[in-house]
Amino acid sequence: MIKGALFDIDNTLFSHRLKRVPRATIRALNKLRAKGIKTGICTSRAIAEMNTIPSSLMDLIDCKIIGTGAVTMVDGKYFKSYTLDPAHVEKYINFFHKNNISYHYTDINGDFFYWGDLEKVRSGERMSRVSGGMIKKYEDEEITNLFYYEADPKEEEYIASVNPDAIISRWGNCGNICASLVDKSFGLLKFCQMYSLTPDEVVAAGDGINDDVMLEMAGIGIATDDATENTKAKADYVCKKSIDDGGLYDALVDLKVIEEDEYDPKIFFFDNDSTLFDHEIHAVRAKSMECLKKLKEKGYKLCLNTSRSLEECANIPKELLDIMDVTILLNGAYIIYKDHLEISYIPEDEVHRIFSFMDRNDITYRYAMDSGKGYLNKEDKKAQALFEKLYDMIPQTKHYEGEKVVQILYYATGELRDQVIDVAIEEENCLLRNAGEISPAGCSKGQAMIKVARHFGYEKKDIVAFGDSGNDIDMLERSGLGIAMGNGSSDCRQSADYVTDAIGDEGIYTALLRFGFIEEF
Repeated sequence: MIKGALFDIDNTLFSHRLKRVPRATIRALNKLRAKGIKTGICTSRAIAEMNTIPSSLMDLIDCKIIGTGAVTMVDGKYFKSYTLDPAHVEKYINFFHKNNISYHYTDINGDFFYWGDLEKVRSGERMSRVSGGMIKKYEDEEITNLFYYEADPKEEEYIASVNPDAIISRWGNCGNICASLVDKSFGLLKFCQMYSLTPDEVVAAGDGINDDVMLEMAGIGIATDDATENTKAKADYVCKKSIDDGGLYDALVDLKVIEEDEYDPKIFFFDNDSTLFDHEIHAVRAKSMECLKKLKEKGYKLCLNTSRSLEECANIPKELLDIMDVTILLNGAYIIYKDHLEISYIPEDEVHRIFSFMDRNDITYRYAMDSGKGYLNKEDKKAQALFEKLYDMIPQTKHYEGEKVVQILYYATGELRDQVIDVAIEEENCLLRNAGEISPAGCSKGQAMIKVARHFGYEKKDIVAFGDSGNDIDMLERSGLGIAMGNGSSDCRQSADYVTDAIGDEGIYTALLRFGFIEEF
């Protein structure tokens, strides 16, 4: 039975690609603690390097094993620290100075000092993790960790010979010298000691070579999907997805360390483009369509939730539109029920102000009206080609003539897009990769989803939503279960409760099957 969970930090708990801890990882830690499982970190970081870790993570950690096992902290209290032998340290430091090898060290108080070529130290990316630290030669302090940078093979041989019993971990351009027996397996034993556990009662996760001994010793060892091949070979389980996409969470569920939440949905909301409609094949995949039919047979309500206008739905199969109980268009400003239509408008004075700014700055935009039609404000071959590619249609070109406007799609990026947002600050603004969308205040995919759910008497817990883009984030966050497509944008995937496979890999089917909403077919 698992009673403890011990994790490496960098690119295991903390994603350096995202510059944060993935949402799914936070969920996993909360679930571990709710089960009474003790949580710990085992990292090569020094105390000074811990200050850059967000409190949202640290608040969920019971025990901190720092300096690759040299220091143990619980509730802010230090337990015994394991230091390097001073005679050996003197030999290392003299050799470093003689050969112009840059180094940094951590003293017994957790203070961080470095010496030499700062660029070499920075090239190891460790300095980006440090809050504080001083430039200072080693004097005679007691130290727990000694790092050196860019030693050549012969220099490495000498360093290893100074104390053959020392533990030296190497990665990137640096090496980390710890006292004899002090490595991450030692850290695992210290974690066990703090909570009267045995190693086989601990699950451990990591990604790098210095994690190998920890994964081997633990009852269950988990390697991240991008771990070294050696680390994967030492692990009992290799994550099937990146940690960014919830790979660590899924691993703990698959291994039955934590349980997946149980869902009893009543209504499903689907984005269209790159979620249901695959632009690689210009169609809805047959398996996705079959999934919708099976959901319908089970009595679930189905809703399409897209930023397209009615006119732009021309290439969406009639079979898909017919199976939907509600179709939400234009980011929630245009809602088609079976027996009535709900439309919201951007105020006329706002429309004039926004279009005046866009016209002055030569911005291409499409404005949609309550008739379901949309117009481009000018001839723009790039925009027209994009419409033809995505929707198999090109809006007519016409200057605005005072019509009632439901939504605006415009093409601008960077500072110019920021200026548009400032002008349209009273309305709903949504950012896309190379464009932006302006909808009436109170209209977004998420708000429309909640409105429709309430129409049928449902609450947040009754909703499952699928999406892939920036304008789906609000929808995923407001649902009981938000599922992002594997092909989705990074920010969309981060906003989801679960990341499924890409649309081309039948992500809709994979997710519905995983959560038991349909049976395998």
